Amino acid sequence: MKYNSAIVFGFNEYAKQIIRQISGEYPNFEVFVMSEEELTSVHAAGYEGELFDLGENWQSIQRRFDLNSLIVFCALHNDAENVFLTISLRSVFWHLPIIALAGEHESARKLKSAGANKVMPILQITAGVISEMLEKPIVNEVIHDILYENSALKIAQITVPKDSFLVGKYLYDIDWASEFDVIVIAVVDHELSATFSFTSKGHNHHIDPEDILVVIGYDDKIAILSEAIGVQQ
Repeated sequence: MKYNSAIVFGFNEYAKQIIRQISGEYPNFEVFVMSEEELTSVHAAGYEGELFDLGENWQSIQRRFDLNSLIVFCALHNDAENVFLTISLRSVFWHLPIIALAGEHESARKLKSAGANKVMPILQITAGVISEMLEKPIVNEVIHDILYENSALKIAQITVPKDSFLVGKYLYDIDWASEFDVIVIAVVDHELSATFSFTSKGHNHHIDPEDILVVIGYDDKIAILSEAIGVQQ
């Protein structure tokens, strides 16, 4: 059916991309955020915005939107908050179409159980696309030109020092997106003679000294990650 109203929860980078794509498609569109700082950013970007908290009874939505033509996008920065938000919305709106973003596969499963109609595991999708591209030499050359010549994005390899806080952890113990704003697309295992493993294939790698992380991100974010890991600049 055709929806006349839409709400996006969140104003992080993923949410902004959704907003840019859909805001012009709905006559009645609004962004709901959890902080005054985010609300100021929403208004500065030219969108209608409203504050909410996870304990809402959602009376404002019931008053202001036609529930029969409303669709919502749960795109909060934190997966646990997205799960809680989905549960809260579904408990009040039984037939509301809910599309939710998930940072990892386990969160996607929880969001489906919480009542989301459609779940998009963003990092896995992104890593999967990049991994497939990197496995094809011709496309690899093209993406190299894009990333290194015509874009602020970079692919970098970072060797894990012996005294790094990462040593002994598993790859998925770290929320790379929220903590460092990068995507880890592969790891080179030092113990397996430089075996290249793509993270999109579910390889929950145990990080050892001298392992090499292959990451995609902006220069400043990669520098922050390197410093946090303990790499000497």
